[in-house]
Amino acid sequence: MKTLTIMNYKGGVGKTATAVNTAFNLAFLHNKRILLIDCDPQGNASYFFGKYDETKASISGVFAGDYELEKAIRRTKYKNLDIVQADKNLEFAKIYSPIELKEQISHLEGRYDYVIIDCHPTFDMYTQCAIIAANLCIVPVKLDRNSINGLSLFDDHFQEVLDYNPDVEYKVLMTMWRDTRGNKRGLMELVYKNQYPIFKSMIRNSAAVDESTYKRKPLLKCASRSNAAKDYVEFTAELLKEVE
Repeated sequence: MKTLTIMNYKGGVGKTATAVNTAFNLAFLHNKRILLIDCDPQGNASYFFGKYDETKASISGVFAGDYELEKAIRRTKYKNLDIVQADKNLEFAKIYSPIELKEQISHLEGRYDYVIIDCHPTFDMYTQCAIIAANLCIVPVKLDRNSINGLSLFDDHFQEVLDYNPDVEYKVLMTMWRDTRGNKRGLMELVYKNQYPIFKSMIRNSAAVDESTYKRKPLLKCASRSNAAKDYVEFTAELLKEVE
């Protein structure tokens, strides 16, 4: 079982789109058993799969010690894809150990092939726990100046979690790609100046991503011919080669 955490300090770069579509693609196309953990108080991934309900068990309660992670797992309507919802209480959760989530996930060994964690764009303790729990952290980046600056800040904080999990690594996924001078300049900066580890796949800018959010359906279920759908299929295949 591998844990993949999706995180960037910059909002609006496609973190949740990457989380929900990667989770679905792994389950649907590759027959992998997937647990998606929503670790964002906004609960966007939970809403996406129709599972936001403040009366139900959530990751907030897990961190609070009210119940084990297993008790918060709920099925989605898609085969092989389960979810642990987030809610607004996550912002106020008192977390007693930075390795709490990592240990909770370890109890699910054998039940899932992949755990995917969707994070909030802050370095709060619950986000640190999500990174510490990971084998690989996927960092979606839109190639503008603010997003690239945010990546530098992420790299600084990422070094801090290595004390708790020296084996975790991260890799950049370029999202909202457009074939413009600005995007090409940003790509050259990432590759040659900063030398960040980068996936070969990139997700092209597409209105279909917004459409899938409104319809609350993965891209392969509502816009399968879109560039973004095709790109996430390619990325999922590359990801599997990376982590298996």
